[in-house]
Amino acid sequence: MSAGALVFMGAGLGVWATVFKDDTRELRASETCNEGIFSANVEPLERLISPDSSFTSDWSREASDSSLLLTCVNSTDHASVKMTAELKDGSIDEWRSQLKAVDKADASHFDVGTEAVVWGRHAAMYVECKPQSAGSSHTAGLDSPYLSILVRASGSAAEEKTDKQQQDLAQLASRMFFEAQLQTGCQEDFVAPSGPPRLTK
Repeated sequence: MSAGALVFMGAGLGVWATVFKDDTRELRASETCNEGIFSANVEPLERLISPDSSFTSDWSREASDSSLLLTCVNSTDHASVKMTAELKDGSIDEWRSQLKAVDKADASHFDVGTEAVVWGRHAAMYVECKPQSAGSSHTAGLDSPYLSILVRASGSAAEEKTDKQQQDLAQLASRMFFEAQLQTGCQEDFVAPSGPPRLTK
């Protein structure tokens, strides 16, 4: 093979490598929707969405004396993780009735809050709200206040269901609860987990 042909092949390979270069990058907590949620560990989010140059993060907070809704959406062109924390009024049975999509054969539980479950690409938590004093933040007029935490992953990075993926979902749900309870005082003694919660069937 001539030297000219080798040079041409080398240039062609260089162009190919540039076009198909892996765009995945590491995230910093400061780039996410809420730095407090991800300050302990941003790796669960990285594994679920494989962030690249298309990564975006959005945070919203809707609140009143008797309501609170926190929404955190982290996404790329090919995957997303949506996390919500909502203060509601009702019983644990009412909360369970809203989780009709839970595949009990596929579900695992983790020991955070009153009840917590992870299945498929979802995690959900019910946390009975026991504020330190009457009329604490956002619970005015609620008879049975509780925090409902939901996490849902979608897209290519979340297609394969693994134990590690479920641990990541459970950890993100726990961190979202930590942020919500800071604003509501629902569990004064709650300590945010630095690692993934232990899953049990």
